Amino acid sequence: MKIDHDLHVHTYLSACCSDKQTHTPKNIIALAEEMNVKTIGFSDHVWQNPYYQPNDWYKPQDESQILRLREILKTIDTPTRILIGCEADTVKPGTFSITPKFAETLDFVILSCNHFHIKDLVEQPESDSPKHLSKHILKFFRSGASCGFATAIVHPFMTLGYMHAFDKTIESISDAEFLDAFGLAHDNGVAIEITTGFIPNKANRQFSIETPIRYLSLAKQAGCKFTLATDAHTPEAQRRLPELQTITDALELKESDIHPMLRM
Repeated sequence: MKIDHDLHVHTYLSACCSDKQTHTPKNIIALAEEMNVKTIGFSDHVWQNPYYQPNDWYKPQDESQILRLREILKTIDTPTRILIGCEADTVKPGTFSITPKFAETLDFVILSCNHFHIKDLVEQPESDSPKHLSKHILKFFRSGASCGFATAIVHPFMTLGYMHAFDKTIESISDAEFLDAFGLAHDNGVAIEITTGFIPNKANRQFSIETPIRYLSLAKQAGCKFTLATDAHTPEAQRRLPELQTITDALELKESDIHPMLRM
C-alpha cells in the first residue's frame, strides 16, 4: 500500500515543537511535496474547553492557534492537500481539551487517550503496574472512542509516561478486551492511528514492534479504519513517514483500510 498522507504533524505553534525555527507550515509543506506526500494534516495542540481549567503548558495554546495557522496557510500555494485539525487530549474519561462545538470548525480531530506523562493535568493510573495501567488505558480509550467528535485515536495504547511497562501492559490485555474496545471505535466511526512512534529506534528501544502490531491486527479484525502519521515535531521526524511501510506490510493493509477522508 502506498503511504501518501501524514495526518499528525505539529508546527512551531505547538509548545512541544523542538525546532521552532524551521518547523513552519511552509517548510512542512515543502518537505511533503519533496516526499510526494499528497495530504498533510496540521495537528497542533489546542485547549478550547471553558468548563475545565488547563495546566500552564496548555493555557497559551488556545483556539487562536487555529486562526494563526489559517492565516499562514493563506500565503502558501501548494498542490498538497491541506487539512486543518488539532490534537485534543483526554484529561479523564468524559473530559476533553476541546468541545464538540469547536470540533465542528475543523477538518478533523485526532484525540490522545494516553498522555499520562502530563501528570499535572491528566488523570493517573493507580500505579505503574501492568494490571493498573491496562485498566486505566482501556478506560481512557473507550471514552475517546465514544466521545462523538474524534476522527482518530492517536498513538493508541502506548503507555506514555510509563513506557518501561508498555510491553507488559499490552500483554495483560486480552484479545477479547482489545476486540471489544476496537469494536466500539469501529461502531463510532473512529479510526486508529499507525504512528512512527510504534517503531523502536536508537532513541527508544524500550519495547518490541510486535507489541503494537499485535493490537493493530486486532483493530483491523474489528473492522477499524486507519490513519498514518509521524507525530512530527521536527523535519527529521517528518522524514520518517516511509518507515511505516514495515507496519502496513505486516498488517497487509489495503487502501480500503484507510479512513475514507484520506483516500484520493
